Amino acid sequence: MMVNKSSSLASTKNKAQKQERDNKVSSPKNSSSSNLKADNTSKTQLKTSQNSESNSIFQAIGVLEGLVAVKNEEQLTITIEGQTYRLGYTAKSKQRYKALVEKIASQGSSIKKLSVYPQINHNKGQEGYEINFNLVTVANTEEARTSIFQDLEPGEFYLSGFWQYVLFCKSSVIAVLRNYSEKLAQTVERVGSKRAKKILKPNYIPVDSADSSVDAFKYDPDLEKKQQMPRYFVRVKAKFQPEKNYFEAIAQVGESTTQAPKYLK
Repeated sequence: MMVNKSSSLASTKNKAQKQERDNKVSSPKNSSSSNLKADNTSKTQLKTSQNSESNSIFQAIGVLEGLVAVKNEEQLTITIEGQTYRLGYTAKSKQRYKALVEKIASQGSSIKKLSVYPQINHNKGQEGYEINFNLVTVANTEEARTSIFQDLEPGEFYLSGFWQYVLFCKSSVIAVLRNYSEKLAQTVERVGSKRAKKILKPNYIPVDSADSSVDAFKYDPDLEKKQQMPRYFVRVKAKFQPEKNYFEAIAQVGESTTQAPKYLK
């Protein structure tokens, strides 16, 4: 069978051009940039971490099982071991949250198994904090990510972040920062500095004995930056303790490392 050389050459050229376009799309732009301006007038700079070699991510997610009820028509609460917590939602889970509100409102309060994000609100004027949770998914629904419910028992959480102390909390914490993404970087460049700080606000989660093999980082104001003790990125499985109002590490997941995943701050 005879092959038309002109058509073959054109096809080869088109494939090469397509490959070149694909490479441009798949390569992140400005991924090596370390500074992101919040706006043209603010002195605040939003920085990315310098370390990006890690398969882990900053994360705080777990499973709760408790009595879910509706408060003030649109607000959900979850009661675990006699302690009641506000249940909120994220932008991605807003519709699931509304559907759950309607279901609880029509059928009455009931025991539900949920995957959630913990949200810690610290009172920086005084030592103290409040723990609430944001809905991710409801077990046994089409939207549920079954793996999290298979991996974790009710009350268990995966927590990964910087193992450290902060001035406004007596206990050690795992600091969960925002994972770097091109989309998030563009968002914080676009919004004003006040909004950017809110978006990138770390979640400081009180944890007891997060990793006995390394010490929690504690800043020493009398030392230069290079003389400070190392700050480790840790990943643990933790059990939420309602009666003590904190999380207790029950297993270390992977090795602690000073090479954290790339993040925005």
